[in-house]
Amino acid sequence: MDPIKKQSVYLKTLFFLFFVAFGAGSPYFGIFYKHVIVNADGAPAIGLIGLIFFVMPLVSLIANIPAGILADKFHSGKHLITFLCFGAAFFAFLIGLTGGDFARHWGLGGKFIFIFSMLLFFNCCLLPIGPMIDAEALLFLNRHFRREWYGIYRLWGTYGWSVATVLMGALLYYFSDDSLIFYGVAIAFALLGVVSWSGIETRPAAAPIQIPWNHLKKDTLFQGFLVFIFLNGMVANAAANYTSYFFDDVMKTPLEIGLIFGAWTLFEIPVMTFSRKLIDLFGNRWLIMLGLLLNGIRLILYSFFTLETAYLWKFAVSLLQGPGFGLTHIGIIDFVDRQAHPAMRATYMSIMNVARMSLASALGGIIGSWLIKLWGGAFLMQSCGYGSIALIFFFAFLVRRHDSREQST
Repeated sequence: MDPIKKQSVYLKTLFFLFFVAFGAGSPYFGIFYKHVIVNADGAPAIGLIGLIFFVMPLVSLIANIPAGILADKFHSGKHLITFLCFGAAFFAFLIGLTGGDFARHWGLGGKFIFIFSMLLFFNCCLLPIGPMIDAEALLFLNRHFRREWYGIYRLWGTYGWSVATVLMGALLYYFSDDSLIFYGVAIAFALLGVVSWSGIETRPAAAPIQIPWNHLKKDTLFQGFLVFIFLNGMVANAAANYTSYFFDDVMKTPLEIGLIFGAWTLFEIPVMTFSRKLIDLFGNRWLIMLGLLLNGIRLILYSFFTLETAYLWKFAVSLLQGPGFGLTHIGIIDFVDRQAHPAMRATYMSIMNVARMSLASALGGIIGSWLIKLWGGAFLMQSCGYGSIALIFFFAFLVRRHDSREQST
């Protein structure tokens, strides 16, 4: 096979399997915690669950940026992805054990300490993987094609997410075993590690480079963009962390939840497919703002859901997730890649991801649990929806003098 075509297939496979792993777990982690981390009376220990959602994103502060720097400096992205995937698989398996007979007789304290400890290691491995796959894809596209084709590759992640979320929902419905959530994640990451390892070239890596830090120091637009990403991460993750927790109260079965998680990517497919045309036509600025609007409307409508709400209505509203996420995501990726120095793509992606997923997600996690405790999940969804819409005005002010379609050097 032609080397360029082989690398193209390899990258699409990485996206597919990463989102199989992500889709098998991320939407259902809230359900796992809700059913496993419980008080003696069987009620969810929402304070401890909130602590998990607060602390775990902070792991990216010590994991993501060093991984990005190593990938750029030593051209070792594929090697690091392989190592991190096997690590994520191992720790996910250990967490899964606590959902079954292995920890059935443990007290709340012992179970929580074990889960919390394993989650620390799991997230050290998990959090850098996504930004590094993005960086590898953009390095390839900038070398051989155009960065605007990123959506075509990321689309395979959408397929992986859809397959995994529906399958996991069905498994939970038929087997009623919460351990399957983390076991599924472990299997998917192990497979991703094997595929990543098989794609590592045997030729010696290029000589280490000097990271051009001055480019980042002078990039005031990117620094301001990080403020926006931080605020957006706080709002988006507060909603995302507790979506399955909220759905567990307003949906009748895990299968209903899985079908929504799988199908809400439906309209993400055309967004990713035509990402180049969308960026060329509108620029990343308008794509980001439109995505924020759609996501805000979706979350506000979620707040009206009850157990008696027609499932068809719940399903239709959830379809806004696809274009909302897709437009925002391709806009953000394009924005960051244009700002990045060619020798710092993995570093820029990692820094952006830290701003979005570390303290922002941590605050979103703890604030989300606080809002649920005081006013319930519907109030949280509504608050995040209005917050997403408010960020449109912040972002418009931030980039008012920026030509979002200007090519970086």
